[in-house]
Amino acid sequence: MPLHLLTRIALFFCAVSPALGASPDLPLNHPAYPLLDRMDARGWVAVSDTRPLTRMQVARLLSAVSHQPMSAAERGLVKRYLAELAGHAAFAREPRWAWRDSVAAIILEPLLRQRIIVRRGDGFVTETASQTYLGGTVRGRLHTLGFYARHCEAREWSTQPRLTREDVLAQPIEDAQLKGNKADFRESAFQLAWANSWVRLDAGKGSLNWGPGRTGNLLLSNRTPSYGLLRLHASYRRLHYTHVAASLRAREGLIDTARRWIDNGHVRIFLRPKRLAAHRLEIAFSKLRIGLHEAVVYGDRGFEPLYVLPVTVFAGAQNHLGNRDNLVIGGDISLRPRPGLELYGAWFLDDMVKFDPSAFANQFALQLGAFWVDPLGLRDTDVRAEYARVEPYVYAHNFDINTFEHRDALLGYPTGPNADRWFGQVTHRFSPSLQASLAFERERQGENPVNPDGTVVNVGGNAQLGRRLEDAQTRAFMSGDVETRTKIDVRIEYAPVRHWILQVGYTRQAGKNIILPSGRGNAVGHEWVATVDVNFY
Repeated sequence: MPLHLLTRIALFFCAVSPALGASPDLPLNHPAYPLLDRMDARGWVAVSDTRPLTRMQVARLLSAVSHQPMSAAERGLVKRYLAELAGHAAFAREPRWAWRDSVAAIILEPLLRQRIIVRRGDGFVTETASQTYLGGTVRGRLHTLGFYARHCEAREWSTQPRLTREDVLAQPIEDAQLKGNKADFRESAFQLAWANSWVRLDAGKGSLNWGPGRTGNLLLSNRTPSYGLLRLHASYRRLHYTHVAASLRAREGLIDTARRWIDNGHVRIFLRPKRLAAHRLEIAFSKLRIGLHEAVVYGDRGFEPLYVLPVTVFAGAQNHLGNRDNLVIGGDISLRPRPGLELYGAWFLDDMVKFDPSAFANQFALQLGAFWVDPLGLRDTDVRAEYARVEPYVYAHNFDINTFEHRDALLGYPTGPNADRWFGQVTHRFSPSLQASLAFERERQGENPVNPDGTVVNVGGNAQLGRRLEDAQTRAFMSGDVETRTKIDVRIEYAPVRHWILQVGYTRQAGKNIILPSGRGNAVGHEWVATVDVNFY
């Protein structure tokens, strides 16, 4: 790395954080991540697939590309995000409050989202819904400590009643209060971090996204509500290692019957405890990035010391503990054969029987993808294509408490088991403030059939139902009731100033053999969405 570039980075960090230390994470839905993907595909910087990244990491990466031959749209975005990460206001009278000195800094910002959804179609639910989020964020540092907190209160109103969590369009959500045509819910995330030059420790409540996929990843995706976690990250040259111990939430029906009693005339119940441990080793070369990871979900006890230790090999520890937990392993590889083109793939094994590839316990998932920047000379354009295949019974477990999910959302790929998905998207940036995208998606799902007497035929189509004693000892991909959904999605996004975003979109969805109010059948639906966001990250 040239000396002048190192000097620029050092000077930038002096401006952002006068005291060497930790900064909080940049939320996973921040628009800087797609921009970093473009820079990474060109080979200008090496961006980790162990996400989220910290604000300091993103600042360093954006600073490193400032001399590259970018387009006007890209340069405008880099300037915008660098100003944000340096704590500068985007425009006069911005609704924020900031204070800093040589030791500490704090920034307060409001959070707002207003979304209108109109759904019409033949067979699908017809409704008009409104989603309102109000809250705020606070972030900053105190010497070598970085901190972040975010909270919002939300309400969804609809012309259709909200009777179950599945009726709520806003996802992901934590606990929801269903009130007829309204649903109230809230979300909080926070973090406290410490770091030196090679190791970082943080604790808080958030979510993770590990892998190269952008429609979801096989091991950990950001499609779940936030969860409590303790994380260690260490780096040395090309090696990056992350270890996580997390506290998950069991499904509502998994009650700890030993802790149910009447208190002050009210029935008090407790869910069974559920934990996650995971770690990932990432090795970065000039044109190649390799990631290896494993995770284990376990329940009905507190944090297991053998899983919490950063140097643990989960496969051996799980065997020592009696093979009663849900062990998964996986890996991914990203290759840049030429500047502007990135190819990637990931594989995932749920349980494993050595020396017996055909064993029932060997369940796998596969993901392939390509990302092409400025294809055929079309500047400020991205093309992404992905395919994912998840075999039957993946993410499920013999014990319900060990299902690979948090609340009612999968930690891994969102389709769940016995499913595959094709995805393609073209995005074009007209300016730093205006972009449009066109996406196509086709998903197949093999659901468990239900007999006339109400009993379920388990073909491995539902992660909530592992193999039972009465189930067949064989499995076949895409068995059961195969549902097919095809979507075409158009989005236009306008951000006149940083973090003030107006988005409008239209989605056409066609379903075959899906569950409708009248039974299984075919349907076509249309959805129009308009969203105004202010600091919604």
